[in-house]
Amino acid sequence: MKTTGRILFFMVLLIALTPELRAQKVNSLYFLERSPMHTRMNPAMAPKKSCLGFGLGNIALSLRSDMALSDLVIPGRNGELITFMHPDANKTKFLSGLGKISDFSGSVNVELFNLGIRLKHFYISVHSGIYADMGLGIPKDFFSLFMLGMDATQASTRFDLTALNFEALLYTKNGLGFTTGIGEIFNVGANVNHLVGIGNMKLGFDELSIRAGDQQWDVVSKGYLRYAGPQQLLFTYSEDNYLDGISTDFSSLDGPGNLFPPGGGLSIDLGLTAKPLPFLNLSASITDLGFIRWSKYHVQQAVSNETFSFEGMDLAFGEESQDEEEGNGIGDQLQELIRLSKDVSTEAFVSGLTTKLNIGGEVGILNDRISFGLLSQTAIARSRLLYQDFMLSANFKPGSMLQAALTYSLLHGKMSSFGTAVNLKLLYVNFFLAADYIPLIYTPQMIPVNNSHFNLQTGINLMF
Repeated sequence: MKTTGRILFFMVLLIALTPELRAQKVNSLYFLERSPMHTRMNPAMAPKKSCLGFGLGNIALSLRSDMALSDLVIPGRNGELITFMHPDANKTKFLSGLGKISDFSGSVNVELFNLGIRLKHFYISVHSGIYADMGLGIPKDFFSLFMLGMDATQASTRFDLTALNFEALLYTKNGLGFTTGIGEIFNVGANVNHLVGIGNMKLGFDELSIRAGDQQWDVVSKGYLRYAGPQQLLFTYSEDNYLDGISTDFSSLDGPGNLFPPGGGLSIDLGLTAKPLPFLNLSASITDLGFIRWSKYHVQQAVSNETFSFEGMDLAFGEESQDEEEGNGIGDQLQELIRLSKDVSTEAFVSGLTTKLNIGGEVGILNDRISFGLLSQTAIARSRLLYQDFMLSANFKPGSMLQAALTYSLLHGKMSSFGTAVNLKLLYVNFFLAADYIPLIYTPQMIPVNNSHFNLQTGINLMF
């Protein structure tokens, strides 16, 4: 079954325009020590009971972007909802609110199995799960090009699209964890994880620019689209050797690439906690420090290294054409701009995970039945800062059955969202539900305002 090139590229665009679509846990769970999953954020923090979970033990969803949903979906003239691409939308106002690059990222994690055994001062755990991460960066000139086209009042207009990038990663993680106390003050912990890479796709450029003139457009395209994964997914090319789509072929399962997984690697999580005073807990951790190496037998790559000219294109969309026609047109025009051709000199490569640094402090009162915490989280992907967050947390721990937290993000809350977490234990069944960045303010059409981040995590486990 063949998927045309226009669909391939339009799918990338759709992801960009989807409201707020690496692996991420809900921060509101961090200070609830009876939750079985907060040990994933800091291996030195382990529950006081043994734990067992299957399938529904831990499910986490994370969405982040530089634009809020209320920026992308707005009220129309008659109160109906329209997108920022609609002819009635103020496109100039939309573009003026953008930064140089708009980043979008998302992740989904399902933990298929987890087992933790408490042995006095030791906690040993094993876990297995599947992770899907996605990241997309779109330069401001990309929106300008496809929303407004060339400025007719200018003799020449330059659009710099070099920062356009996309990466999707699918892998499994199987880990072994260990937590222990050192004296009366310190706890240390570590997880060692074996990673199995299922698929990776990445689009990037050293240069992608357009100089649009009255007579012709000059384009410089130097980039690549690389895929590593099952060989049944194939790049297809036109007679001119340009990438024009993706096809699937399950007729043959032979060959060296089918004898082993597309990728493999390791990651570690390290954690430390300290209790210098009876009412004070300090903690720090670094998680997802690791890599996946992808086998050359599973790699396909298309590259561009061209400077070319053409007469120009009708780029502005959202006027009067149908959505499908617009999608086909944008896909065709992206395909024309990038001009990716087959590269047979593929080789193995390494991709990294999104590494997170957590630093927390918690002060307890009333025998720790109530506590107040501050958490700093820094995420780094591809050697650059992905995001930074500071969270305030008020935690309520009246007994062994119930723990709850109410949180607020100092950087992303914008006085319009909050977070919350609940951990409930009934006999041997433990249930938790947590979310960050829950919207407080909505438009009349029930679109959240200023909310561009959202995390959700839930799970059911046996604790004994």
